[in-house]
Amino acid sequence: MFTPKKARREKQKAVIGFIGPSGSGKTVAGLLTAYGMMKEAYPDASEDEVWSKIGVADTEHSRSLLYWNEVFGDVRIGEFLHIDFEAPYTTERYNGAVKALKDIGCEVVIIDSLSHNWQGEGGIIERHSNMTGNSFQNWGKLSTETSNLIKTLTRNDVHVFCTMRTKTEYAVEENAQGKMAPKKIGTKPVQKDELEYEFMINFNINIDHVAETSKDNTRLFEGETIVLNEDVGSKLYRWLELGVDVKAEEQQAQALIEEQRQQLIQEIAEMVADNEESKKMIAEFEFKTNNQLENFPLLHLQTAIKRLKGE
Repeated sequence: MFTPKKARREKQKAVIGFIGPSGSGKTVAGLLTAYGMMKEAYPDASEDEVWSKIGVADTEHSRSLLYWNEVFGDVRIGEFLHIDFEAPYTTERYNGAVKALKDIGCEVVIIDSLSHNWQGEGGIIERHSNMTGNSFQNWGKLSTETSNLIKTLTRNDVHVFCTMRTKTEYAVEENAQGKMAPKKIGTKPVQKDELEYEFMINFNINIDHVAETSKDNTRLFEGETIVLNEDVGSKLYRWLELGVDVKAEEQQAQALIEEQRQQLIQEIAEMVADNEESKKMIAEFEFKTNNQLENFPLLHLQTAIKRLKGE
């Protein structure tokens, strides 16, 4: 049931939360970080090609489109792929939006915002309030919603960035003029509490567009106060690529198996070419396995060779 193997770090797909109050710059932070990642991945690509790798599922009334062609630092926001994601904000529709962007070639998908899935029209809280019966038991019935959402974030083989609003509160702090004044701050993200644990990094962004991490599995930005930009994305991509490329290893192994298969098929063809008894033996083997020789898996081909050799 279980096969232990030696530990090693594999190549990773980023799952990152951008958490902050309204106006903190979550969307721009996501776009710039995504741009940095794709620019690092495709250093020789044109700007149009780099931006075509980035997609936004926009639940914020197409607000991300306001940033097109705007300049932030040294980066001009280009023509990223965009979905105008309207209500209902069900988990199923979030799944569909990510798949649509992935299928069109996006390698970084920005969900802007994930909070609507929790507290929006058709979201989990609204669905819970519309259910009859025991409230506690109803939460249990909705647990699969979060499970399916986590699968969307972690099993789509693309980098996924999620912006999440925080409940806005105000604190009285001393301003630059030395006077006490109210300042907008963020508290908990508007999403299910446990969902934060599913992210590789959680960037908490304040109203001054400065970020700190509340969780950082990469340890790249741990304890730092940073402005999220393309350099962050470049650094992150290099870290992600340090691992072993398991997919490439699997493809290499499959290619080796296929090469062995073709060699055995050729060997069998030569063995039966002028031997009626051998032809009959292979025909019976094909009949029993309900398969043609050219489609035999490696194990069946090895067995056929042994029988032809009388082993």
